[in-house]
Amino acid sequence: MVALDTNVLVRVLVGDDPVQTKRAERSFAKHARGEGIFLSLVVLAEVAWVLGAAYDWDRATIHERLTRLVRTRGVSLESLELVQAALDDYETGEADLPDYLILGSAKGAGAKLLTFDRRLARSSGATLLGS
Repeated sequence: MVALDTNVLVRVLVGDDPVQTKRAERSFAKHARGEGIFLSLVVLAEVAWVLGAAYDWDRATIHERLTRLVRTRGVSLESLELVQAALDDYETGEADLPDYLILGSAKGAGAKLLTFDRRLARSSGATLLGS
């Protein structure tokens, strides 16, 4: 199994650099068909942030592409249940995907998340700190 870095996944999803995109797509296909690809929570969080901040993708597009990515045969995740729940919350919620990954990790540890993020604090398991 191989793990892919954020910049490789961004090339696969965006295709903005012809040379790197070709290498990234070939590698992705080869390893997905072969020994498999591992995606960490940090990489997924970074990819979501990069797609929104650097490429100005909207929430619906980010959600659709990442959902398709994590359901790709040959792709393994650090925690499929956590990622799927975070993607579901991201689709209908107001906070960013990395925030929902953080919240899901806290819940998985049996912890309540304290945050200054008002949008995230509207979620079950998160509490607004202050005021």
